[in-house]
Amino acid sequence: MPPTKTRADPLRLRNQCLDALHELFPEADVGDLRYRINSKFQEHVELTEQLKMLLEQSQMGRKLKTRVGNNETLRPWEMFRSEEYVKAVEYHLRKEFKSLSRSTILGVMAENNNHFAKSRTVLIDINRKSWRHKITSWIFLRPKSEEPRAIPKLGPTGCKELDDELWELGAPGRKEQVDSDFALAVAMNEKEYDSMNALLECECCFGDYAFETMVACCDGHLFCHTCILNAAKEGVYGQTTSLMRERGTIRCLSSIADPPCGGYVPLNLVSQALPADILRAMEDKFMEDDITHCGLPITKCPFCMYAETDEVPDWTIRRGAAYATMAVTLFIASANFLLVLLLALAALFALSYIYLLEAVSAPNALYFEQVVSKLASRAVKQKHEKTRGQMFRCRNDSGTCGRKSCRNCGKEWKAFHKCFENEEEALRICVENAMAAAIKRTCPTCGTSFVKSDGCNKLTCVCGYVMCYVCRADLKGVGYKHFCQHFRQVPGTPCAECDKCDLYVQEDESMVLKLAGEQAQAEWLSKNPGVTGWKPPQRQVIAGYTLKTNGGNITGTMQSLKEQSQSVKELLEQVFSRVIEKYIEFKM
Repeated sequence: MPPTKTRADPLRLRNQCLDALHELFPEADVGDLRYRINSKFQEHVELTEQLKMLLEQSQMGRKLKTRVGNNETLRPWEMFRSEEYVKAVEYHLRKEFKSLSRSTILGVMAENNNHFAKSRTVLIDINRKSWRHKITSWIFLRPKSEEPRAIPKLGPTGCKELDDELWELGAPGRKEQVDSDFALAVAMNEKEYDSMNALLECECCFGDYAFETMVACCDGHLFCHTCILNAAKEGVYGQTTSLMRERGTIRCLSSIADPPCGGYVPLNLVSQALPADILRAMEDKFMEDDITHCGLPITKCPFCMYAETDEVPDWTIRRGAAYATMAVTLFIASANFLLVLLLALAALFALSYIYLLEAVSAPNALYFEQVVSKLASRAVKQKHEKTRGQMFRCRNDSGTCGRKSCRNCGKEWKAFHKCFENEEEALRICVENAMAAAIKRTCPTCGTSFVKSDGCNKLTCVCGYVMCYVCRADLKGVGYKHFCQHFRQVPGTPCAECDKCDLYVQEDESMVLKLAGEQAQAEWLSKNPGVTGWKPPQRQVIAGYTLKTNGGNITGTMQSLKEQSQSVKELLEQVFSRVIEKYIEFKM
C-alpha cells in the first residue's frame, strides 16, 4: 500500500513555501507572504504562481510591504504554527486572562501569528486598561499577586512546542538567580577565608583572594580571576603579548618571578576565570591567527570566524571525451579538408599572436610547457569554481550564524546577487552627476538650472538675470555687444579679428559629456580604488557614451593599444582554457 500523508504534511509544505519566498524576497513582509500562501482565494496556487505574481508586481512598480528588521532566516514565531500549538496558546491565555473576552484574545493572537509571548505581552497591557478588570479588582479586592506576571509560570501545557517556549522565557530569571546565588557564595567564602587568615596573594596585582578565585600557571604562580580577565582583554583588543598563540592560552603573569617565568596558564583554568563572551573572543583571536598562518586556500565567513579549506580536488583528463573529439575531428577533416585547414591556421595564428613575441625573448627553454601548465591550471580552477558555486554557506556549529555570503565580494548573499554592486553604483552616480553638471547652466541670482536647446547664446533667466551661455558672463548693460560683431562668410568659423564669444555657436554636447564623464571617472577611481577583489572598469557605457579611463594624449593612446592587445590575449587564453575545461574530470 502506498504511504498515506500525515496531517503535518500541509504545515510542512506551507513552511517550505514561506521559506522559499522569503529567500527570494528577503525584504518583503512575512505576514504578507503568509497571507498569500494561506489565503482561501489562493490556497491551490503553486509556488511558481506566487513567484510569478510577486515578480510582476515588482516590475510594475508596486512596492511590497517592507519587513521590520533585517534577519536573513525566518524566526520560529514567523512560521505557520501547528493546530496543536494554537489550541494550547488559546487555552492558557483564556485561563490567565479571564476578564477578557474570547474574541479579544483571538484577535490579538491573529495579529501576532498565534505567538504566545507576543500575544501575552499585548494582552497584559489590554487587561490593565480594561474597565471590567478595574471594577472586579475594586469589588473583590483582588491582591496584586493575582495580576499577570511578566514571565508566565512554568508547567506542563500538553504541547511540547509551547513548553519549550515557556522554558526559554524563564531563562533570564533563572540566570539572574544563579548569578545572585553565586555572588552570595563567593562573598561568604571570602569572608570565611578572611576570618581564618587563609587568603592567597596574587603575583600580578598583589591583592588577597580566596583559593577558589585563583588560577595557577604550569609552574605554580598564582593569579586572581580579575588579572586573568584583564590580560585576556588586552590580548584580544589591545597590542600586548599576554596571549600565547602556540598554546592557545595566556602567558604567566608573574611580576616577581626571577628569572621571568616562561610558563602558561592551562586553558581549563582560564575558562573558569573568563566570561563566555571574552573566552569566545579569545578563541576567535587564536582561530584567526591560525587561519592567517596556515598557508592553505581558505574561504572564511565574513560574519563570524567559521572557515573551511577551498582546495582544488585531484583531477584527470577524460580520455574518452578527448578520443571522441579526435575521432569527430578526423571525420570532419576527411569530409572537408579546406575547413579543417582554415581552423588549424586560425589556431596557429592565435597561438603565435599570444606567445610568439614572448617565446622569442623568454630565457627559459620550457616556456611552452609552462604556458600549457598555466592554461590547464586556469581550466581546473574554472571547473572547480563552477562545481562549488559562488555562494558560501556558513556551517557554524554554535548556530549563531549560518548566513550565506558571496565568495567573490564577501557581501551577504541575497536573491539576484550582483558582486560589487555598491561600488559600481557609486561610480555610475558620480559620473552621471558630472555629465549633467557639464552641460547645464545655473543662474547665480536665483539658482535656477537650465539647458539651452536652441537659439542664440544670450540667455535671460525668469528672474531677469542675463548671461552668456558660452562663458557665463553677466550681460546686464552690455547685451549683444558682448558677442562678436564681425562678418564671416562661413558661419561658425572662428573670428580672425577678435576673441569675443560667438552668438550662434553650438556646443558639441556629445564631446562635452564624454570628456566630463571620463574626467569624473578618473578622479573617482583615483580617490576610491575600491575593495579587495574589485576591478575598476576600463570602459563603461553611461547615458549612451562609452567612457575610457585614459586621456587622449599619445601616452594614453599607447596605453589603450596595449590594453586592447592584452584584452585580446586574455580572450584567447580564456577560449583555450574553456576548451581544456571540457575534458577535465575531478576525482571523487
